[in-house]
Amino acid sequence: MTLTEVLKNMRAREDWEVIVGYIRTELETAMMDFQSPDQLDNPQKLARLAGEIAALDRLIRVFSHVEED
Repeated sequence: MTLTEVLKNMRAREDWEVIVGYIRTELETAMMDFQSPDQLDNPQKLARLAGEIAALDRLIRVFSHVEED
């Protein structure tokens, strides 16, 4: 079974939108945190947050690709 097949099966679940919605909310929260003055003063926090944003964005892209198929 491939990742695409698994994601298509997961998309058929009734709670799929809740999962995707949660990841989108986490992405939006991380992007808002990125603009926080507390984060801007600490390069390590910014780097961690940037990695988190990249990972969440990648998940959304993978999930969106499956939805287009």
